[in-house]
Parts: sequence; C-alpha cells; structure tokens
Amino acid sequence: MPKIDHEIRDALYGLIGFDSNERALIDSEPVQRLRCIHQLGMSHFVYPGANHTRLEHSIGVMDIAARAFDVVFSRNQSDEIRRLLGQHLERDALAYWRRVIRAAALLHDIGHLPFSHAAEKDLLPTGWNHERLTAAMIRESEIADRLGDQVPPVKVEDVVDVAWDIRKRTKLEDPSWTLEPMKMILNELLCGNTFGADRIDYLLRDSWHAGVAYGRFDPDRLIRGLCLVVDPVSNDPVVGLDRGALHAAEALLLARYFMYTQVYFHDVRRAYDLHLKEFLVSWLPGGRFSSDWREILKVTDHEVMSAMRRAAANSAEPGHEEAKRILKRQHFRTVYELSTTHLARRPLVVQDVFDEIARRVGEASVRYDRYEPQSEPNEFWVTDEAGTVLSSLTESGVIPQLPLAQVGLVLAHPAEWGAARAECKRLIASIEASAQDQRQER
Repeated sequence: MPKIDHEIRDALYGLIGFDSNERALIDSEPVQRLRCIHQLGMSHFVYPGANHTRLEHSIGVMDIAARAFDVVFSRNQSDEIRRLLGQHLERDALAYWRRVIRAAALLHDIGHLPFSHAAEKDLLPTGWNHERLTAAMIRESEIADRLGDQVPPVKVEDVVDVAWDIRKRTKLEDPSWTLEPMKMILNELLCGNTFGADRIDYLLRDSWHAGVAYGRFDPDRLIRGLCLVVDPVSNDPVVGLDRGALHAAEALLLARYFMYTQVYFHDVRRAYDLHLKEFLVSWLPGGRFSSDWREILKVTDHEVMSAMRRAAANSAEPGHEEAKRILKRQHFRTVYELSTTHLARRPLVVQDVFDEIARRVGEASVRYDRYEPQSEPNEFWVTDEAGTVLSSLTESGVIPQLPLAQVGLVLAHPAEWGAARAECKRLIASIEASAQDQRQER
C-alpha cells in the first residue's frame, strides 16, 4: 500500500511532514527547479555556507505557515470575528483553507529567476516580477492539474490569491483590488511584514547558512502569540498579536534590520550582484529574461554558471570580462560606503563621489550602487489581557525607532582602486571641511 504521509528532514525544523497531494506538488517541475536556485543569489561567494536553495526555503515556509494557521484558528474567536468570517470557520472550510495556505507557501517562489533577486528588477520586461511569473506557473503549468486532481480539488485562484503578496500585486494590477477577508488573513500569514511565514523562514534560514547570529529570534513565541482581531480602523478581521509576544516581534524586526545591514547589503556581495547583472545582459537574448514562464523553467543557476565558465575561458564569448570578474575574484573593490553622517550633510553624497571618481578614472572603471527600501511603518494590532486592541507603535518602545536599512556604494576596478580611493578621500575631506565651516558660522 503506498504511503499517504511523507516527511523530509529539515536543517532548522527537524522532520517536516506532508501528504501525497503535497508530494505531487513537490515533485512537479516548477518546484524541483528550485533545487537549482540559490536562496541568497551570489552570497556564497562571500559566505561559503550560504548554498541553500529556494526549495528548502519553500518547504520550510509551508511548515511555518501551517503552524501559524493552526495557532490562529485553534483559538476561541470573538463574536465579531465569527460574524465576519462566518462559514469559513466551519471545520470542513478550515480544512480546505489549511490545504490552500500550505500549497501557496510551497509554491510562492517558483517564479524566481536564476540567483533569486540578484537580477530580477532590471532584467525582466516592464510589469513583470517573480510573483507574477509564479502566478502564471500556478495557473498554466502542471501545477494547476495537480491542484485540481486533489479530493476535494483546490482552486487555483485561491492559491494564487494567498501566494501573491497583496501589496505587491496591487502595484501591477488594479490598486483598488482587494481580497475577501479569509484570503486576506491567509495572505498576511504567508506574506506579512512581521508575521509572514516567508519572512520568518528566510531570516532564520539565511542566518543559519551564512553562519551569522544576526537573523535569530524566537519564532515559537511569535507564532504562539498570533491571533485574529478586528482592525479598529477598517473593521476587518486581521492577524494580530498577544501583547506577551510583542518582544518576539521586535526581535524579528531587529533581526531583519541587522541581516540587511550585515549580510544582504554586504559590499562584496553587492559587487557580485552587479557583475552578475552585467554578465546576464551580455549573455541573454536581447539582454533580458523572457516573461514566458516556459522559458524561465529552462534556466537555473546551473545554466548561468556553465555559460559563465565558458565565457571566462574564451575572450570571444559574450560577457567574458564580467565572467572573469566573478569566477577569478577580480570584482570591483569598495571605494566609498555610505555613512549616515555624510548623508545628513550631503544627501547626494554617493552620486557625487561616483561622478568625481568617474571623471578621474573613467566611467568604465567605476560602479554605483544605491538602494533604499521603502519605509515600513511596521504597525500591527496588539491585544492586552482585557482584549483591548492597541497599535504596535504605541505599545512598543523599539518598533517606532527602527532605522531604515539602506546601502550606498561606489566601487572601482582593482587596477584603479588606488587612484579612486585618493579621489574619494579628497572629496570626503572637502565635505567635512564644509560642514566645519558651517558650524563655525553658526
């Protein structure tokens, strides 16, 4: 008799169980392709242990999402929550929605390009990102049949609605479009900024594989504190948090800040991403990836690395110089890294440093990298022992003070690094002198 229940041993969570329907999804081509997509792009060139893949992340997110679902819907709900969610809280309905969120969590990253986020923004046609490619794969690939073959069948659009972050989706589609309350809750459990299973897993997994302590927090306490509350502003049911778990949420947000500043924005890691994009522009037909998911399925990190090795060995191959920079570790070196002091004194300091150095050593020998994520208020609803719903921004002394993680780099060709560094020092000295003169005038 064939097995009904299956399990995988995970580095973080131990044994993760799944049923035969989920095994069919895991065995599908779009999900198996994730074995060949690095979770952290080119980061393993800096952190050798960061060789983990999107597949193990996706399975981990499925496990975390199911745990969060079980906690939230095992609680005694208020009369208002029961009125707003109605039949969705019935036993059979909850069993169905649990299958939906597990499928959505498993499939949420299948549209990723090679090396994950490293080249997505600049190398996809306008209006496309990995979330939109994911939706297309769920709707049009073998995934749709495997969802429909389940008993009872899982609706494809339910999985798409839960897997596609509503905030990102409305930027590509109708901004006024929204989800029904139950799907909105599941979308938040999977994709949310503070409680999302995706964020919980990637912070824990990335820090573990990179060998750093920055991304650690208490996921069990955070998950155990999840609950449903009625949003005092919109009157919709939303995911909230018991006040006793507030410190765990603060720790997650701090972990995210430190992972960005210490790992995701590491200057050498960013340099490799820049060189990878330059190589892909030379290698890809027309300098971009296709928006056809069938073509995306054909390309993984393996194909890119194979092409890169051929290019590095043959000066006639497209992307020869860019490939050598990566494979022979001839990457551009950091000349200037943004400081908050300089930013306060000169908001365009990174651009100014780049312009001056480009004039000195030539634009071909210098690169500019500036990224400032959109500010996140990190506001969510917290309940106290009396059941009062309060804002995280008033209940936490940490969350309103969280700084914005950002990066600003100027990098130069190794042969020009000395001259570029000297020019950078001259410019920074002039900025300091100007600031000193202004202080004296006051």
